[in-house]
Amino acid sequence: MSALIAGWLVDTFFWTGALILAVLLLRGPAARSFGPGLAYSLWGLVLLRFLLPPLVLPASMAPVPEMQALMAPVPVTEFVTEAPASQISFAWVEPLLLALWLGGAALFLAFRVRDYRRMRAHLLAEARPVGEAGKVRLVETPAASAPVAFGVIDKVVALPVCFMAHYDRDARDLAIAHELSHHRGHDLLANMAAQGVLALHWFNPLAWLGWRAMRSDQEAACDARVMAGRPRGERAAYAQVIAGFARGQDFALAAPMACPMLGDKSIVHRLKSLTRGDCARGRRLTGVSALALCAVALPLTASVSYASPPEPPAAPLPPLAPDAPLPPEAPDAPMPASVSDIGNLDEPRPLDAVFLASDVEGLPVEVAAAIAEARAERAEASAERAEARAEARAEAMEARAEARAAAIEARAEAQAVAAEARAEARAAAAEARAEAPVVEQSCDGDKPVSEHRRADGRMIVRICHEAIARQASLGLEQARAAVASQSDLSSELREEILRDLDREIERVRNPRRISVAPTAGGVRAVASTGSAVPVAFVGVGGAVTATVRFVAAFAGQDEPQAVSITVPVMLVPGAAQPGAAQVEQTA
Repeated sequence: MSALIAGWLVDTFFWTGALILAVLLLRGPAARSFGPGLAYSLWGLVLLRFLLPPLVLPASMAPVPEMQALMAPVPVTEFVTEAPASQISFAWVEPLLLALWLGGAALFLAFRVRDYRRMRAHLLAEARPVGEAGKVRLVETPAASAPVAFGVIDKVVALPVCFMAHYDRDARDLAIAHELSHHRGHDLLANMAAQGVLALHWFNPLAWLGWRAMRSDQEAACDARVMAGRPRGERAAYAQVIAGFARGQDFALAAPMACPMLGDKSIVHRLKSLTRGDCARGRRLTGVSALALCAVALPLTASVSYASPPEPPAAPLPPLAPDAPLPPEAPDAPMPASVSDIGNLDEPRPLDAVFLASDVEGLPVEVAAAIAEARAERAEASAERAEARAEARAEAMEARAEARAAAIEARAEAQAVAAEARAEARAAAAEARAEAPVVEQSCDGDKPVSEHRRADGRMIVRICHEAIARQASLGLEQARAAVASQSDLSSELREEILRDLDREIERVRNPRRISVAPTAGGVRAVASTGSAVPVAFVGVGGAVTATVRFVAAFAGQDEPQAVSITVPVMLVPGAAQPGAAQVEQTA
């Protein structure tokens, strides 16, 4: 980043200096040909180049040297010579110069701001407002010897004391018009912006010369704006006003009526400009077009850099190499043959045996002993390896046998547990079957339901259909008698119920189907005679309850009503007579 800023500063310094030199050479011909206004506008090119930021182009637009693409790299032998120890490195010089450059620029700007604040405070210390022109305040102050304009936000025109009471009102109005034209033309803002260029060139005499020339062209352009369209007589009077204020004070960053810092040459330059008439419109348009073309071409001088190309994606990591297989165990080396076993040399023998046999003969005793010792050690190592393999094989066989025995034992235990569970389940089922009563369709006297136990303790429940039919018939007769004796029933309802009961008594004596079900508290029987009026009997102990349910239509009612009559039937001899019937009528 620091290298990029340093490069931009150097490029800006070079191009703004070159433009200052070009404007100094062209300002005179431009003023004569196109008027002082266009000559002053030439200085805007310097300010535009100063404000032009560096251009960062895409990496794809970076130039590629042709020779680099066509020529293959040629190996070059490098000769490296060691620098002497007394050689001094100058790498610190560039950062030091850059720091001095920027430090001087910062000090210059600080002094200019301080001088401007002091000048403004000095002019407004004893100022007295005398009027306003739009957003511009007019004040009279003893600190001003000539009209002077200053301020970019708070715009002020400072006048000498009693200037508004000047005897020559035309000269007074022309002087005030000149200062107001500075404000309308934003000349003071241009002076502020030019301080950045001066700070960059604080050590460059060419920039200071350009600053004076720009201020002179600024005054001449302001004079031209004030005198535009006026006759020659007023131009002469205006020239006298300029000459009259030529000895005023020098105010930094202000625009006095006559700038003494510019010297007499500036006054002469302004007076000469007044003697020229207004420039023709066609010539002025030509000058403006040329100036616009130069402004459009300014980006060609910008500091150009190229974005870093995107980093190529990282190459994928190579796959991990598979683990190398373990080498097979080397077989035991054959025992070498002794000297006596060599026998016939023509027989094929191992090379080791031939070598050892041939080497033993004629060798010193120590060497022969060493060879024999080596053979013994190798034989011992082979025996140890064989023993270790045998032990490992035996341990493996023992472990397999133990595992097999454990598996057989676990399987036997699981089978025993399963057999025990099945036996318990069978016993529980047999016990449940043994405890469940056996229902038989038979009669034991007049009892509709009878119970007794067999020799094995099994409960036998006998259900007699004929007895149930007799009880049903008897229950209906008792229910009829109970209904007939009910005084709270209407005669119409009683007659209808009695007719239905008579029909049911005739039919129930020969029922088509009797459903009997033993319950926890007794026996429930339902006699269905094929009609729409079923009769339900519930017997608990010796008591039987008969319930008759039917639907009947009654006078005065549009919809039929459901009627339920429950009559206690006492079938046990010697029992009390049945009680009253319970009649329930539901919608």
